[in-house]
Amino acid sequence: MKNKEIYWKDVVKILKEGGDSKNFDINFNNEKVEFKDVALLNKNGIRVPEELIFYDDDNIDYSDDPDITDEDLKTGKISWNVAASLPLDAEIKEWIKKEKIDVDKLLTQLMKNFYETVKNVQKNAAL
Repeated sequence: MKNKEIYWKDVVKILKEGGDSKNFDINFNNEKVEFKDVALLNKNGIRVPEELIFYDDDNIDYSDDPDITDEDLKTGKISWNVAASLPLDAEIKEWIKKEKIDVDKLLTQLMKNFYETVKNVQKNAAL
């Protein structure tokens, strides 16, 4: 059985009224879709092509987003993640693969150790 094709704005209306989007093929007509509608569609398993997503930062309501506090970071409720590119030669890549090293965990621990070492050196150098 072929799914019924439906216009994306009609799907948004159906979802806002509590309906479901199963058994539909969504037609976006190459129209831009506002982020708030993209979020609703994504929440219901409908992926909007990236090139059709429209962000209007000036009109997004962030009022219900809680402020991040130092306590959130201390307790681990929220953590900062940094993405980095790490060029490695083939021998090191092979070693990492062979030893099944979790590079994210390794780099996190190395950064912590480096940070603590720098703090200790600065503290001891000031004495």
